[in-house]
Amino acid sequence: MTEFLDFNDIEVKPKYKDKYKGVPGEKHRIAIIWPEKEDPTRGKGPFVMKNTHFADKYFICKDGICCEKVGPSKSRMACLIVKYKTKKDGTLLKREGEAIPFDFEVLEWVFTDKKFGQLKALHGEWDLKNHDITVTCGGNEQYQDLDFTPCKESIWQLKPEFKAAIYKDSETMRTYLPKALGQDLSIDEIKELLGLGIAQTSEVISSETDLNDILETV
Repeated sequence: MTEFLDFNDIEVKPKYKDKYKGVPGEKHRIAIIWPEKEDPTRGKGPFVMKNTHFADKYFICKDGICCEKVGPSKSRMACLIVKYKTKKDGTLLKREGEAIPFDFEVLEWVFTDKKFGQLKALHGEWDLKNHDITVTCGGNEQYQDLDFTPCKESIWQLKPEFKAAIYKDSETMRTYLPKALGQDLSIDEIKELLGLGIAQTSEVISSETDLNDILETV
């Protein structure tokens, strides 16, 4: 059945791929993408962070009714990554005779503060701005128990034309990255999501005469 939508129901944005997830039994090669240019209004790092809750979906914490009803918020981070096309053992698949000799996707990667701590420790030794990472996933895919190993180089940064191909996708997607963390709901929308009553306005002003009457009593 076709659903008819209003203007506010549709958000036009660049075509998104799925978010990155590790897969048990596979080794992936990825790289965190730092912004091409520093934006004074956003800072120079690759990450966005918000405190969020989950109730059927992730939404941004408002430090109020949401914390009272569903408990403390949790930090979520997101960045953009290059995921190279590889064999299951992590070996890069090469494209012979092509200007860009490897295939790739630019994906959103969303994770919690625990994984951020792992990446921060690795970055302290290897500078992940200049190194790719191999990722393996142990256990159940749902829990994303990931192990990270630094590579000796960052393939996409070896040549200017490689970087240009990546940035062509990533810098458009970066504008929308905060939305990957959760929906930014109003207080009333949060109450509705949590099944709470929404206070109704005490008076309905139906005409200019009603408005003037109200003002005269103030």
